[in-house]
Amino acid sequence: MQVNRQLETGIFKQVQHDISERTLYTERGTINLMGPVSAQSINRFVMCVGLAKFRQPQQQHQALMDIANLPEGQVFIACHENTIVGYITFHYPEFERWAQSGILSLLELGAIEVSSQWRETGIAGELVKIPFYTDYMEDKIIVSMECYWFWDLQGSNLSPWEYRRVMENLLDRSGFKTTLTDDPDICSHPANLLSVRIGSRVPQEVCNKFEKVCYRGKWML
Repeated sequence: MQVNRQLETGIFKQVQHDISERTLYTERGTINLMGPVSAQSINRFVMCVGLAKFRQPQQQHQALMDIANLPEGQVFIACHENTIVGYITFHYPEFERWAQSGILSLLELGAIEVSSQWRETGIAGELVKIPFYTDYMEDKIIVSMECYWFWDLQGSNLSPWEYRRVMENLLDRSGFKTTLTDDPDICSHPANLLSVRIGSRVPQEVCNKFEKVCYRGKWML
């Protein structure tokens, strides 16, 4: 169900497109997924202690608010009652090659994380889909830099190759495709991958420019 909300509620980020809500029923309880949300809304929730992959929960809570405050920042959250148990974020690219591409419609999938207490409940699958229930992202090219050092190999008890397959299958649900690149961060380990989603309204000339950014053929010289 797509809904339009009045901005005075303070729940949703002030953006020029619809926001999305979904409800996921699990054996552990009901999960509400929503976004893009405002920093004020994020501040009303607490972070689950199991959200500690990238930084401590309190610090991650602040990081989500910082991203939501960015002009282009997009934060989608999964909540159980008043607790955030998962999130996915988008912002302008931070990795050097993509940040310097000159493509204004280029975004990076910054992070996706589900609390260790709520894994294997289907939350991740819903998080990767909810940003695309509206057509806002159809004007965007989104890159996801999947590098093994970001993955929770220990917590998942998976090898880098097994985790790679998990990420490929997860992102495929929203139309991301593994894309060839000579980016040094991706090429530094064979399990790393660049996953890309090109929106249906991205002009062909922008797609052509992006292809040139993906493969420069220079870094190994």
